Amino acid sequence: MKIDNSFIVANKLNTPPIQKTVEKPDNDITGGFKSILDDLMEASKEASHASKVEAAKLMTGTMEDFPEFMVTGEKSSILFEMNLTVRTKVIEAYTEILRTQV
Repeated sequence: MKIDNSFIVANKLNTPPIQKTVEKPDNDITGGFKSILDDLMEASKEASHASKVEAAKLMTGTMEDFPEFMVTGEKSSILFEMNLTVRTKVIEAYTEILRTQV
């Protein structure tokens, strides 16, 4: 089994993920649903990054708080599962719309 150590770089341990700011047009017809999905994806990315940082600290021996490692791992896992569930529901809704007769 090969362990991916690509995220264990000393200068990247405490750096937050890169934040992207996207200008939203005023006439955006997608409304709040798109922004909710964007926020969910961003929260999932941040939780994943925090989990990788905590795992890197555990592997390098610089971890000070083991429960924090467990909490960030579970938070990342829960957000990933929620993203997967939302994705599945959106696909189900899309296929249901395709099946409707006009």
